[in-house]
Amino acid sequence: MQFVEPFLLWGALAVAIPVAIHFWHQKQGKTLPWAATQWLIKKQQQQSRGFRLDNVPLLIIRCLLLILLAFLLAQPILNWFQQPPAIQKVHLVQPSQAVADNYKFELTDARKKGEKVIWADERLSEMDDKPIAGQPFTRFSTLQLQTAINRLDTKNTELHLYLVNNQKLAGVPAISVPAKFSLHTVVDSSAQPRPYLVVKNERKLFINRTGKLVSLPTLDPTLKFKSAPAHSGPIAVLLRYQKAQEQQTVKAAVAALADVYGFDFSIDEKLTPNRSYDWILTDKQPLKPSVQTLYTVSDMAQIDGQTNVTFTNESLTPQTSDRAATGQLPEWLGLQLLHHYGLSLTNASLSASDLKFLFVPTNKPTTEQHAGIQHGLFLLFVSLLAVERWIALTKNA
Repeated sequence: MQFVEPFLLWGALAVAIPVAIHFWHQKQGKTLPWAATQWLIKKQQQQSRGFRLDNVPLLIIRCLLLILLAFLLAQPILNWFQQPPAIQKVHLVQPSQAVADNYKFELTDARKKGEKVIWADERLSEMDDKPIAGQPFTRFSTLQLQTAINRLDTKNTELHLYLVNNQKLAGVPAISVPAKFSLHTVVDSSAQPRPYLVVKNERKLFINRTGKLVSLPTLDPTLKFKSAPAHSGPIAVLLRYQKAQEQQTVKAAVAALADVYGFDFSIDEKLTPNRSYDWILTDKQPLKPSVQTLYTVSDMAQIDGQTNVTFTNESLTPQTSDRAATGQLPEWLGLQLLHHYGLSLTNASLSASDLKFLFVPTNKPTTEQHAGIQHGLFLLFVSLLAVERWIALTKNA
C-alpha cells in the first residue's frame, strides 16, 4: 500500500489522547460519606490499586477513529492486485535550433524506436520525417513549457525534457514534472553576441558566463560580444525632483552605483538646454520621451506602451519607499540601466543545484487509483463515529 501524503500518518500518534483522557476521567471520583461504612469488612475498605479500564469498547472505537482519520488524510493507494503498467517514453523538446542540433542523434534514435518525440509548442506537434533543422521554431517561455507538460498524459510515462539552459527557466518558482523524468540541457553557444559597456578607466562591464556582472580590463575571450559597446564614456544623468529629500536620496543611490560598478556618471541637477541625456530620473511624466533615453519616474502609476520609461508609484525617500529604506535603491536603479543597454542575465546558465530545485517531481495519482479506497474508508469513519456517539450518549461516557 502506498500513500500520497505519507507524513500525515504521524497523526496516528494522536491515539494516545483518548487513552490519557480516559484514565484522567477515572481519577475524578469524589469520596461521599456513608453511615454504613463502619460495618464493611476491612478487606472491602482497601483502596483498589492500579488502573482499571471502563467502557473498553468506547475507548477502542475512539482510538480507531483517530487512526482512521490519519489514514484518510494520508490518502492510501491500494494497488496490490494491479499488474505493473508498461512505461512509455515521451521526449518533449524545446523549439530551439541549439537543442535540435545538439540532441539530433538521440531524438532520431527515439523516433526509430517508436517513442513519441514532441515539440513543446502550443499544438504539441510531433516531430515528423522532415529534417530537424527544417522545423519551424517559435518563441518559448517557461509557462509554455509547464502548459505542455500539463497537457501530456503523464500516467505511466517516462518524460525526457530537452531544453536550453539559461536564466529564462527561472522565470517561475518551480516546474512540475512527472516522478519519472530525465532532464537534458544544453548551453546555447550560438546565442546572439552579448552587449557590454565601457566605464571608467576603459574597463569593460559585462555579464560573465556564470551570470554575474563584472568589470574587467578586457572582455572574456570565451564569450561572443558585439563589435562595439552599447555605451562608452560618461553617462549623462539628469536628476529633477520637486522634493529636496528625494533628490538627495536618488543622488546618493546613483553615486553608490558608480562606486560599486565603476559607471562614469555626469550628473546634472538642473536641466541644461540643448543637452541630450542618457538617463533622466524625475517625478514628472515625460511629455515627449526620447527612445534613446532611459526614464525613471517616481510617485506615478504605471503607463503601458513606453518600454524605456519605468514608473514607480512611491516617492523615493526612506520614509515612503521600502527600496530606499532597506538600501536596495542602487541595485534597483542599476538593473534598469543594465536592461536599457541590453545587459540582461537571460543568457547565463543555471547550475546543477538550481536545476534540481527548479524541476519538482510530483507523483499525484489519478482519481480512479485511490477513489474507491478513499470512499470506503470515509464510510467506515462515518459509521464508527455514529456508533461512538450512540455508546457515549447511552452510557453517559
